[in-house]
This record gives sequence, structure tokens and C-alpha cells, in this order.
Amino acid sequence: MSAEIIQFVPMDELPNRIRELRTAKGWSQDDLASRVGCSKPQISDLERGKRGLDLDWMRRIADALDVTPADLLTADDNPDLLSPEERDFILRYRQMGDAEREMLQRVADVHTSYTGEPPQKNAA
Repeated sequence: MSAEIIQFVPMDELPNRIRELRTAKGWSQDDLASRVGCSKPQISDLERGKRGLDLDWMRRIADALDVTPADLLTADDNPDLLSPEERDFILRYRQMGDAEREMLQRVADVHTSYTGEPPQKNAA
């Protein structure tokens, strides 16, 4: 008789954010599988990187989780990943009229000096 040791991959070492996003909704792998139209083992394999996460899978899973396909990627693979606060701000910006957007741009111009370059540290 032999014993098999089960090792779990730490959350920060997973190849994608499927498990993180699924558990944030309080869903089991079965719940997500049913919404995606696949099996629980397929979801498990995708979460652990045992199955390739191609564009078709990304679209299906993102649709079920109500996120964008890019949201399934880790910060290493998607350095422009938005925080929930940033996403909310963008959604609100999109709902503004032209005058409101112009006013917000003026406020941003006063409070920041965005040049498209990372901020430089002041030389002492």
C-alpha cells in the first residue's frame, strides 16, 4: 500500500485568476462548469494550468464570470489589470457627457502632470 501526497499550488502561483474570480462569487467548480457548459474536471484543469487557456475558453469563462477575458490573466501576464476602483471610475467616466468629461480632465490636469512617462523622483 502506498500513500500519495497531495500538494496544492499556492494561490499566488496559479497560472490564471479563474479560481480567484470564481471563489469571489462564492461559486464551486461545479457552479462555474454548469455556467460555462463543461465539466468540473475541465474547470479544475484550467484553474491549475493543466489545460491550455485558449481564447475560446477565456471568452466562455469570462462571460460566465461577468469579466473581460483579460481579467482572467495574472498581473504578470496583464500588467494593465484594473482594480475594482479603477474599473468603477472608467464605467462612470463612460456615462458622463462631454461637458462632465472636459471638467474632469481639467481637474486631472491640475492634480497630475501626466506625460505618459513614469513620474520622476525629485533630485535632492
